[in-house]
Amino acid sequence: VDNMWKCTNCHHVELSTDKPRQCPVCGAEAEKLVPHEVSGIKGTKTLKNLKAGFVAESQANLRNLAFAMKAEQEGYSQVARLFRAIAEAEAVHAFNHFRLLDAVSGTQENLESAFERENLASNTYPQFVREANEEGNTSVATVLSYSRDVEKGHAKLYKKALAHMIAEEETEYYVCQVCGYVSDGVLPDECPICGAPKEKFRKVV
Repeated sequence: VDNMWKCTNCHHVELSTDKPRQCPVCGAEAEKLVPHEVSGIKGTKTLKNLKAGFVAESQANLRNLAFAMKAEQEGYSQVARLFRAIAEAEAVHAFNHFRLLDAVSGTQENLESAFERENLASNTYPQFVREANEEGNTSVATVLSYSRDVEKGHAKLYKKALAHMIAEEETEYYVCQVCGYVSDGVLPDECPICGAPKEKFRKVV
């Protein structure tokens, strides 16, 4: 019978018969994993299905947004709107699945969890970049290197957000639509990661 284990370091929830030797997400040792129960849900098949559903709906959301961008480029604005509408519906489904898994905690704990996961992501991208270059996929390596460099900044942003929250400070965020770089409080003239001009930044509201 599978049990649920929650990592107290990155807050990942794992289904496993026996206690894992380490967290599969952040690598924390076994002592960081504690028994976890999801309120109101019986049986582990339902929990597995919720996790699978969350992944599928999240992927469908992004896939349809990509389809919408392509439809806009080809001049099919009506089809693009449909893709965006369905993408939003998939996001609602993904959120509902995630919420039922008791995966959303208090804001401070969520920031700490996000911080740990960003550190993990920034550690995996160098290998992705290296292997893309080894196989001669230089354009892929460039995109992956953008992700690597941006992910490093995300962890710092989460740490800074905790300081903002404690000090009750407001700030604005601007996102580069080319590489995903996030600027805290300042709209840069040029993206420090990919060099895109400030016109390529979108203010997050």
